[in-house]
Amino acid sequence: MPNSAASPFRPPKENSRLFLLLFLAVLAAFGPFVTDLYLPTLPEQAREYAAAPATVQLGLSMTMWGLAIGQLFVGPLSDVRGRRGPLLASLLVFTGATFGAAVAPTVELFLLWRFLEGLGASGAIVMSRAVAADRYTGRALGQFMAVMGAIQGVAPITAPLLGSLVAEFVGWRGIFWLLFAMGVALLVVTAFRLAETRRVARGKSSEGATAAKPESVRASLRALFGDPAFVAIVLQQVFASAVLFGHIASSPFIFQEYFGLSSFAYGLFFGAMALGITVGAAFSSRMSSPEAAMLAGAVGLLGASVLLAFAYAVGASLFWVTPVYFVLLVMLGLTLPAAMTAALSRHRARSGLAAAVLGAVGFGGGGLVAPLTTLGTPTVTTAWLFVVSAVVLVVIGVVLRRLTRD
Repeated sequence: MPNSAASPFRPPKENSRLFLLLFLAVLAAFGPFVTDLYLPTLPEQAREYAAAPATVQLGLSMTMWGLAIGQLFVGPLSDVRGRRGPLLASLLVFTGATFGAAVAPTVELFLLWRFLEGLGASGAIVMSRAVAADRYTGRALGQFMAVMGAIQGVAPITAPLLGSLVAEFVGWRGIFWLLFAMGVALLVVTAFRLAETRRVARGKSSEGATAAKPESVRASLRALFGDPAFVAIVLQQVFASAVLFGHIASSPFIFQEYFGLSSFAYGLFFGAMALGITVGAAFSSRMSSPEAAMLAGAVGLLGASVLLAFAYAVGASLFWVTPVYFVLLVMLGLTLPAAMTAALSRHRARSGLAAAVLGAVGFGGGGLVAPLTTLGTPTVTTAWLFVVSAVVLVVIGVVLRRLTRD
């Protein structure tokens, strides 16, 4: 086979914008699909393994911790080694672990494979952001991040619906065979179609000068956390994720038990509300700057949170709660991609590690907050969570505006 860029067995030197948009969109949706696709089948899985529901639910927790931990390894490695290699390695781990989960004879082995699945899938999440930062800057990067934010708002809703349809025909193990097929497909596309987007200097340059060594992880961390604006963005991700995961964790109790929606009606309602995040993400890139989008979203989130708390306090009907809740999620969608854009724009040289840190604190913070929504009355607890988080987000937004104007 000739050594040609046109060969189907060699990746091209550069990918088109359309290819990157589609490929990164799939990577961005990968995390939510890995965590949420099999959720409707938890009761069936518990029966087959003769395990308590709480035990099989650990599969979700194990995956989320794998996603959080894995990003902290894959991100900095991709800054040093390039994007394709670590992504291929991550997808190999994911594909192997998914095969193991599909055939796991015991729930204990299943939980182990789910953790490894999360470790592998973490590479896809990091690369969906870092590859975009390699290729684009400014408004173009903001538009890419807005698309990623929209997908991450919709994917958690469509994944359980797709999972329930698949399970009707092939059971819960069939869902993992579907994920296995997705992993294989992404491996093939990454190996033969994804061009390396990060140019890592090695050895000597074409002029004979010694190439600069890649920045060490320790130096990258010092640069990131020595930047007050980046620290503020990390805190922003923590509290924005608290709102997002608080909403996801509390919504079944609020809208099914408090408002009396059936499971089917709740699924439709939850999906419709998720469109709010998509709408907000679409407007995020049109703001004058990512910092402006974060501040505007935080102020709007605070207003919507206060109105929602008031609606719960006076016992308002779902007719009045729905528009307020939708606006709240629009404002959340406005802030999430803007934070990623701001961080990656400031630290393009270490975008893999920056994306990993933000992703890890998002999953980690969300995992810690979600159980809090079950304490006390869900409407009261969630309302307080939203209001307090929004207040902190407004403060962070004001600080960020001042820092970036200096």
